[in-house]
Amino acid sequence: MNEQIVNDVFSVYEVLKDSIKVTKRSINQEMQILHNRTLFLGEQKDIMLSRMTNVETELDDIMVLSLFASFERELRISLQAIINNNTNQINSTLIRLTSLTIDSIERWTVSDMINALEDIVLLETRSKTKQICEYRNWVAHGKNRNKLPSIQTDPKTVQVTLLDFMIQAKRAI
Repeated sequence: MNEQIVNDVFSVYEVLKDSIKVTKRSINQEMQILHNRTLFLGEQKDIMLSRMTNVETELDDIMVLSLFASFERELRISLQAIINNNTNQINSTLIRLTSLTIDSIERWTVSDMINALEDIVLLETRSKTKQICEYRNWVAHGKNRNKLPSIQTDPKTVQVTLLDFMIQAKRAI
């Protein structure tokens, strides 16, 4: 599994977080010239800072979505590679079965894929990864306040957990 995929997404997050810090500083120091051609031009300081706080929360949730989506795609590709690389394609029937198996991985749930690696990835890591998936689904489906996820998380925790999963899973791949 290629952990760099998760690290690349997290790097984008770090740049965006730093941009928010710089913007907040410009607001706090009332550097109006920097706000030309932005939504902040002419806004009150407290309104701008409130918007920035909301943006930070939304950014964290969007980055959890992005980190997990990148992880999920890499997990599917890696599971397909396991099948492809470890199947002796001796005859046309085995070739067809291998192809069908690889194609079916696209329809597996995230839980199925995580469980497929239960002999390799520690239970704690698998559980945390499933909880992150639950949080990701909650964010992706509108943050229903009546159906809260079992955990709240942040991009750094997601990055660390997904990298841990990927490193452990490499033993199978």
